[in-house]
Amino acid sequence: MTLALGLLTVAVVIGVAAPLYLRIAVTPRLRPGLALAAWMHSLLTVVVALPLSGLLLALPAGSGLDGLVGMADNCVNVFVSRDDVAWAAWADVARLGSAAALLALTARVAVVAVLRVRRHRRHRREHVALLRSLGRADGAVLWLADTTPIAYSVGGRDGTIVATRGVERLNADERDAVLAHEWAHLRGRHHALVLAADIVAAALSFVPLCRQAPGAVRVLVELAADAAAARHHGPGPVRSALLAVTARQTPRTALAMSRDAVDARLLWLESGRLPTRRLPVRADYAAAAALTTVPAALSVTGVVLLVTLYCLAVVG
Repeated sequence: MTLALGLLTVAVVIGVAAPLYLRIAVTPRLRPGLALAAWMHSLLTVVVALPLSGLLLALPAGSGLDGLVGMADNCVNVFVSRDDVAWAAWADVARLGSAAALLALTARVAVVAVLRVRRHRRHRREHVALLRSLGRADGAVLWLADTTPIAYSVGGRDGTIVATRGVERLNADERDAVLAHEWAHLRGRHHALVLAADIVAAALSFVPLCRQAPGAVRVLVELAADAAAARHHGPGPVRSALLAVTARQTPRTALAMSRDAVDARLLWLESGRLPTRRLPVRADYAAAAALTTVPAALSVTGVVLLVTLYCLAVVG
């Protein structure tokens, strides 16, 4: 049972404390992709730790899966045998009740995920089909005959960039910056990350990390796309393109160039301190995984130490 308690503690600690320490990574001195990866790894850790702890609690005592650090069950058995207290049944009720609650939360996440993904796919398919009947396709870019400069991207297996004639009429640097920004969204699968954050927020809204994830992830994917465009075309064209393009008439399920955290993004671009060093995206995720491992390891270690002290007290 010690491992189950450790995993549950990991979910609680990261779910409550992660928004506080993840702010450290949101700085122009670091690539926005690192902070984005850290948020997603933290969310994944919480979502995975909950069902694993529930499954371990649901397993009968002595099943062997928790045997390496299963001191909690042994200590309870010592306590019961020494004092001959007939509350073992209540301990099982508490253990199985906790397991049922954790597995119910997991089922809630799964149901919300299925419903949201289906609805998202349907809306995306209908939206793209309608626009293809109105505009002209140039590869993955769908051009519309609107003179207002509008640009956004729609994710999915066949990602699509939607841009208007108004974007086409911008100067070459601004137009290329807009398209590079939207291509960065598609390459980074940012739409899927935003959808995942929305799902966990809807299913686990009582967890601070999950509740704050949609807003943070939406800002970070835009900063990451700005940084990618700035590496190729410079911060100046990206900033002027951000000011020129409007987010009017863009669907909420899409990622629009000029909708989320525009003022903050303009400050980052104006600072001229956007990182120019280009590393593989997997480097961000590796660093984020290491960052997430620290609080997880500390949480498990703390639980093991507390259980050990309890065992010593019982035996003594």
